[in-house]
Amino acid sequence: MSAAGITVRGEVLLGTLGSVLLGAGGWGSGALPGGVPDGLWGRHGTPLMCVGVALSYAGLVLLITAWWRLGTRVADGTAAGWREWCTALWCWALPLVPGPLLGSSDAYSYLAQGALAGRGRDVYVLGPAALGGPLAANVPGMWHDTPAPYGPLSVAAARAVVAVTGEHHVVAATVGLRLVALAGLGLMVWALRRLAAASGSGAAGALWAGALNPLVLLHLVGGAHNEALMLGLMTAGLLAFRRGRWAVGTVVLTAAVLVKAPAGVALLCAAAVAVAGRAGAWPRVRQAAGIAGVAVAALVAGVAVCGQGWGWLWTLRTPAEVRTLLSLSTDAGRLLGWLAEGLGWGTAAGAMTAARLAGLLVGLAAVGYWVRCAPDAGAERATGLALLVLVASAPVVQPWYVLWAVVPLAAVSWRRLGRGGAKAAMVGLTLVVMPSGHGPTWASGIAAAVGGAVAWAAVARWAPKERMVRERGAVVPRAAAKAPR
Repeated sequence: MSAAGITVRGEVLLGTLGSVLLGAGGWGSGALPGGVPDGLWGRHGTPLMCVGVALSYAGLVLLITAWWRLGTRVADGTAAGWREWCTALWCWALPLVPGPLLGSSDAYSYLAQGALAGRGRDVYVLGPAALGGPLAANVPGMWHDTPAPYGPLSVAAARAVVAVTGEHHVVAATVGLRLVALAGLGLMVWALRRLAAASGSGAAGALWAGALNPLVLLHLVGGAHNEALMLGLMTAGLLAFRRGRWAVGTVVLTAAVLVKAPAGVALLCAAAVAVAGRAGAWPRVRQAAGIAGVAVAALVAGVAVCGQGWGWLWTLRTPAEVRTLLSLSTDAGRLLGWLAEGLGWGTAAGAMTAARLAGLLVGLAAVGYWVRCAPDAGAERATGLALLVLVASAPVVQPWYVLWAVVPLAAVSWRRLGRGGAKAAMVGLTLVVMPSGHGPTWASGIAAAVGGAVAWAAVARWAPKERMVRERGAVVPRAAAKAPR
């Protein structure tokens, strides 16, 4: 076996071990539901929670190390073939499927909203509290009375899962939602490979940066977020546009918008490229009218099929009620509010509102700029950069929101994502959220530090042995090449 094959196999095994530890740790430290009738995923005391946190962070360190090293293999051209990369992806993803949610309890809200929709209730008027039962009991308190902020296709997917599992089997329903996320991930992988080939980028690099990304594994698989379905549809729609099938691409991208609204940026950028590709004013007008007509028809049909109405257009601002430390505009609002009250220039609430509004305007201006630049930059790159600025300036930012930009950029510009600063940012965003989705306590923080340190020490001790194996594997082919025939 070649040196590349030996090292890639070693990294795959290292990442698989990390994924197993992460999934196992989630049984003690994940976003566990309360009072689950299935008898699984029960809440544990502090000692078992700390053990779970330590295992989870040890797993994250191993997984991140394997991902980082595979990125180096891709960059220097010593990576394996596409089949080995797909093997790595599923070996890293599947151990997370049977375990509790990781990094967030949002999926419990998805399920409660799906159950409400299954009863014929309006999820864009009522919150999960109107449902009652075990599904609603697991929704975080601040969201009990909050209508769904997601598109009707996301609600329809959750409704289908609950229809199969029933409302009283929280574990089965959560695993079902995770299978939907895996379907979105599979669609993303399929589209990323073809987008990378069409753009002249490397398919292995696109898969490494876009699908093997630890943020994808932790939050889209482990957390079962609906971004997995949105990004799968978004990359498939961009692929259809790149192949000249603008009608199919418009329908697929509209479906992505019906999951989460940010996918609309991809539709705008792809449409701009398609329109600019026509020669003459009238052909461009006809192209723009055709895309707009198909988009409107797909939107109306999608809303009608999902059966949830148009209330989602008015609940899109709901996530902005949360204030996260990752939001630059919110952080600026806190600072300005402190200065305003200290100097007597105004109230903290007024400063916060102004700062968040300014950030939102910056993000929208960036979207407009990159839509205009899309014919020169390409739809995928324009989409990624527009969404990157939109996320950075948004009033609320969660770590997995960065994937809105990372996935389309991975298809055409994975080398930029493979630079040290970009990789370090992915690592930081992966480690910043505890497995439970809550902030750290002293006990959980110490457990995380201990688990991560032990895993890092083990990796550091193993590295010299792995380097010797790699060098030995490199010598054998050279000796064989010099042997007489």
